[in-house]
Amino acid sequence: MVNSMYFLPTSIIFIGYFILTLIYTLKNRKEKIKNHLFSNELVIASLFLLAGILYPYIYSFHSPNLSQNSLNYLWLFTSTIFLVEMGVWFLTLIYNTIISKRNPKIMAERDYNKFCEDFNNNWQDNLKSEVGRKLLHLFTCFVIFFFWTLGTILDNLGILSQWGLDYYSFSYWLIVTVGFGFVIMFQVADLTRLNKFYMLPNWAKRWYRDMKQSELNTFIASTPLVLSFIPFLFAPFPIFASVALITTGADAVACLIGKKYGKHYLKTNSKKTIEGFIAGGFTTFMIVIFISIIYNPWLQVGFEKIIFMSLIATSLFLLVDAFAKNISDNILNPLLTGFGMWIIFLI
Repeated sequence: MVNSMYFLPTSIIFIGYFILTLIYTLKNRKEKIKNHLFSNELVIASLFLLAGILYPYIYSFHSPNLSQNSLNYLWLFTSTIFLVEMGVWFLTLIYNTIISKRNPKIMAERDYNKFCEDFNNNWQDNLKSEVGRKLLHLFTCFVIFFFWTLGTILDNLGILSQWGLDYYSFSYWLIVTVGFGFVIMFQVADLTRLNKFYMLPNWAKRWYRDMKQSELNTFIASTPLVLSFIPFLFAPFPIFASVALITTGADAVACLIGKKYGKHYLKTNSKKTIEGFIAGGFTTFMIVIFISIIYNPWLQVGFEKIIFMSLIATSLFLLVDAFAKNISDNILNPLLTGFGMWIIFLI
């Protein structure tokens, strides 16, 4: 029997984030429109709504034989973790509000304008700092591939069947719990940073040392990046894995090659180079081929279709890289390349 109380807390958290993000964006729409951030933040809000709506179907979509009892346990465990996480954040923010308002010195030190000024004075746009940012994004891929491999190993050993699970339900349960937990953590911090900076604990402020200057007055790129993967949890695993690796790996290669070897700029007044552009496109093409061949048992298509999927993904990646303006490529890359591959797979 389906019991909504098990999945409802998680769905409510993400729908709540949709509402809070939307309110923040609309409240500051003049500033956001002026700085070309309005469309991007509306899309981010929409992705939270999508996450809340789709969450109840993620674990069981590829596992039609999953028992309702097993599904309820997966929902319960995930929701419990998220409620504890939200509770810890709530207590932390309340505590920091109290100590800040009681001490004018602390309140002055926790002024966001001061933080931005210090950040800009210490900002370094070099290869080393870019590597650190890209490694954080690549960690997302590590989580996906590690848990998928763990799930397939346990399934082959017959362990998961004893729990009424299979590799899809178990692996996606772990991936979603870690991924959503990350999103919940950073969106709390981002909304606090952008609205009531003094409520943010000092240890959380260290997270923002490596963000880009363009993210100072908007949400960091990692959160929408993870949210953009959600629709592809319903696609075959190789498509989901390709989307994640393209968005993190191909983007990292394009950026790092561009910074290290780029000498010819793609467009006037653009930091993107032709060298990085070509490297990103080639990496995208190879990622789709490599992942589709390695994980072909979960895709089961011929090599010709794999090549076609690779070409479509590469074309869309390059189009985003060349023309994306008001919506982040961390959102457009996964959505366009993912749906492009998925459509070709279904034809």
